[in-house]
Amino acid sequence: MKRKLIEKIPWQSKGEKKILMAAAAIHEVAGEKILIVDFSVDNPVMRIALSQSDFENYFPDETICKRAPKWGRMLYQNIRGESYFLSLWTYENVEKKIDDESARVIHEFVYGKKDTYQTHWEYDIDYLQNQINYEKRETADHRRKQRINEKMATVPEPTEAFKKWAESFVDIHIIRMLPFRKKAVTQAICSACGREHEYKRGMIRANTVIKCPSCGAVCTVRRVDYKNQNPLPCYRFQKEVILFQRIGDEFCERHFEAYKKIDINAEKMDLTEIGRIFHDIGYRFQDIDHKSHGKKDKTYFHKYNPWDGSTFWDDKNLDGMSSIVLKSGPVYPRTINTRLFTGTRYQYCAMDRIKAEKGFTPIAYLNKYDQMPQVMEMMVKMGLYRMALEISPYAFSGDGKPWEQLGISKNHLNRLRKINGGCKALAWMRNEKGTGRVIDDDTIIFFEKEDISPGDIDFIMDRMSERQVMNYIVRQRKQRRSSIEDILRLWEDYLSMALRMKMDVEKELIYKPKDVKQAHDELVRLCGGVDVAKRAGEIVQKFPDVETIMQAIKKKFEYGDDTYTVVVPARIEDIIYEGRTLGHCLDKSDIYFDRIQRKESFIVFLRKTDDIEKPYYTLEVEPDGTARQKRTTGDRQDKDFQEAVSFIRKWQREVRKRIDKADKELAAQSAKLREAEFRELRKNQTKVWHGALAGKLLADVLEADLMIANG
Repeated sequence: MKRKLIEKIPWQSKGEKKILMAAAAIHEVAGEKILIVDFSVDNPVMRIALSQSDFENYFPDETICKRAPKWGRMLYQNIRGESYFLSLWTYENVEKKIDDESARVIHEFVYGKKDTYQTHWEYDIDYLQNQINYEKRETADHRRKQRINEKMATVPEPTEAFKKWAESFVDIHIIRMLPFRKKAVTQAICSACGREHEYKRGMIRANTVIKCPSCGAVCTVRRVDYKNQNPLPCYRFQKEVILFQRIGDEFCERHFEAYKKIDINAEKMDLTEIGRIFHDIGYRFQDIDHKSHGKKDKTYFHKYNPWDGSTFWDDKNLDGMSSIVLKSGPVYPRTINTRLFTGTRYQYCAMDRIKAEKGFTPIAYLNKYDQMPQVMEMMVKMGLYRMALEISPYAFSGDGKPWEQLGISKNHLNRLRKINGGCKALAWMRNEKGTGRVIDDDTIIFFEKEDISPGDIDFIMDRMSERQVMNYIVRQRKQRRSSIEDILRLWEDYLSMALRMKMDVEKELIYKPKDVKQAHDELVRLCGGVDVAKRAGEIVQKFPDVETIMQAIKKKFEYGDDTYTVVVPARIEDIIYEGRTLGHCLDKSDIYFDRIQRKESFIVFLRKTDDIEKPYYTLEVEPDGTARQKRTTGDRQDKDFQEAVSFIRKWQREVRKRIDKADKELAAQSAKLREAEFRELRKNQTKVWHGALAGKLLADVLEADLMIANG
């Protein structure tokens, strides 16, 4: 649209404050009829310029829509719902008016005729704008599909040699064998030739591979009562394979699905192309900047329309037509050679050497080559094929020899080449170099295959070698048919619980149980749950004296009357249960256990005497009975605590009678540490972030909670 000419058209409407006035007229702009709809309050607000094929919105300088663009293509129906366009009011809060003549002009312009039925003028604008958008989308979509069809037409048909190679991956035959059912002979039908033969017992067995006596096809035996069973099973086999070609100025990675269906009557083979990825060849190698090498990859999907049965190529895998996922698979070897890359920036990529590696896809390889060409070329030519596919630029540590860049020795590099190791193997080689522990190649191959990193078995490495660990988990897998991941998790949890139960985890009989699952489950039963046992084990390792200290204060701190009782926890688990039951942070933070370890403060439980097993309040107390914190469910202090204050005072007096000189010295030191903590909290303006006290200064909360034990 001619924006400058449209801006010069005099404003048609003049509204009032709180009244949005609309006026419409048809103007001829550069030989085209344009419907101009102006909106005003006491000043011009917005102009809609609408032709039969396009529309735009214009916001003049004096508009109250301060955040709106000067020109745009937003639908009027969306403008009405966007409050930010009218910064003073939304359309819903403003009275809208239009004169009858303007409404008639809008209606006739939109529908091209006069009629007695008049729709609402706003909906007329919406109708035409949506029609214009729809036609524009349809036109753009048609052009897009036309471009795709033209591009796809340049792709040649696959050769017969490729088809034969692709179909070989699903060239499978089945022999259906009738059950013997205590008979000496049975019959079986070959899917390749359809002939039935008689077999004696011992000549044929389900799930074995035999040759058909008639056609010689190699077949897998399946036990099927094909004379009585209904319906009979249908066997399907499929494999995704890749064809890589140069097409014009692009490389094309073509994904095919080879499919075979075998039913009782026949075998059906099919080869369908499901996707194509195009990659720009770009400039010659010596001229290329590898960080900006041209166009991005473009993927096309071969779609099936379930409504009309047609197939078509599209660059969108959307709209319910299909959900196509392009995966890796065998790559046709004949089309990948050095001539394919001659004169391109990939002429030294060495793809012809790595094309048979499992997990290799050509364009993913080229994209990685663009990031680090010298490294990829070096890796492939050294025979480190898996490493080339897995390695990232972040795995290197500066300059130097190849092994120095990888953080290993030259001997390690030779071993990597020998076993075609990837990133997991590299991690184990680095671990060997760093720890000095020698790991044999078979063990590293196993760990890489099972995706086991050095950190995954740290929990046992102070007692076993890597080879012993491998042998143990292999035996456990055979014994339980569990995954390696599950075995390692059970083993680590078991040792954590065993440590908590004060078992001698240095003894082989303990750290290497005959059945780790059975041993794990037994300790879970004894410990009351693996989470609690693991957390307790962590605390014991960090703070080994906590339970001894709590036992030592038991006689001094335990006290009760008919209403309340103070209980000293016997085990770390008791403290964890208390924290989880009342829902406060006691079991989540190490700070309280650190204070117990240093004898700065202790954790005791306030219980009601008539229900002494039920958690009520948790107290943090200093060596002389001073109560730092008193918390119940949700980290709160409820009104009912006031009823217990007099008992706390009585308990503190009793504690003061029982403590000795050493306890008093510890209490004095504890008070100094507490005051220093309060000063630091006030200096940093630390606040409570969660719960009922959220937003308050933590120092204020703690000081309000404090109950000093007076002598």
